[in-house]
Amino acid sequence: MAKAVWKKVAPGIYLRGEMQYQVKIARKGRTVVETFDSLAEAQRFRLKTITEIDGGVYVDPLREKETTLLDLLRRYEEEVTPTKKGARQETSVLRMWREQEWSSLPIASISPTHIIEWRNGRVKEGKAPTTVSNAMNTLSAVFSYAINEWQYKVTNPITGLKRPKMRPARRVIMPASDYTKLIEACRICGPKWLPYITSIAIETAMRQSEIRRIHWDHVFETHIHLPETKNGESRDVPLTEEAAAVIKQIRLNLPRRNDRWMFGDPDQPMCAGGITLHAVTREFADAVAWAIKQPDGLSQKYTFHDLRHVAITELKKDHVDAMDLAKTTGHKTVNLLHKVYYNPDPEERANDIRARRAARKIKATGR
Repeated sequence: MAKAVWKKVAPGIYLRGEMQYQVKIARKGRTVVETFDSLAEAQRFRLKTITEIDGGVYVDPLREKETTLLDLLRRYEEEVTPTKKGARQETSVLRMWREQEWSSLPIASISPTHIIEWRNGRVKEGKAPTTVSNAMNTLSAVFSYAINEWQYKVTNPITGLKRPKMRPARRVIMPASDYTKLIEACRICGPKWLPYITSIAIETAMRQSEIRRIHWDHVFETHIHLPETKNGESRDVPLTEEAAAVIKQIRLNLPRRNDRWMFGDPDQPMCAGGITLHAVTREFADAVAWAIKQPDGLSQKYTFHDLRHVAITELKKDHVDAMDLAKTTGHKTVNLLHKVYYNPDPEERANDIRARRAARKIKATGR
């Protein structure tokens, strides 16, 4: 059988047979093939499609309908997630989204309704508002990247959706007696590094992720240098005399590692000489639970993140103002620093105000 010969009748248009005009477009990474009954229809379609492709508004109906949310999540996890500092945490969130029943739907079919039902279900289960919001933000980032970088012509189903109402900021005030009991519990119940990590958190207000990444090359007599922090910037954390004393004890009592990480490689599992977020959180929680059960034990339950509240409240007394304190703690938003983390004792605050008022009166009257 002789091979059919298609006749080119116009730029990008071929006559396949009687009344069959095929348009072929290959432009800016897009391939479009359509067949029409008339040359005029084919020409109009070709001109319209080329204009839309050049203008960045062309929607390939097959691409958006053939790509499932599952495909999008997997591609994002393979190409984008590894470039992020919080890759492990994000991988876990992406896995959660892949496990949703509707992840097998085409991305063009994912609607705000899917997200709203998921959000409301998690809130009803009692999930923390922050957990739910962070998961929604991750999925929104996936869609935004697909739209902006991979040029998918879909709408972001998370855009405009409300996040769960945040719970009131937790107030944490640690009595001096609890500090002593907590460190002792860490010594008795936890690994050798636990009391030192806990002490550094209380004396410096460093985040757990920052403490796990302390490298001896960045430890100085007056400060600890953090090359990269949560907000992507470097920071120098001043060492008070108490914090410097903790560092001195670490030098004396913990083995010096060849890789010069203070507590372990933060990027490796515990079995490979690393130190993980999960390990620190678990060991600290176990020590707190043990201390609470003891006669004359802790006055309340603490999470590791509570130590940042405790530290900031104490460090506030040693800084000139909120901006000065933010340089130590690494906060970009002073409002968040005061609203969430600064938890002064009301009696102590009242006494401070009275003392300042008395000093002002003496200065004004000269007696």
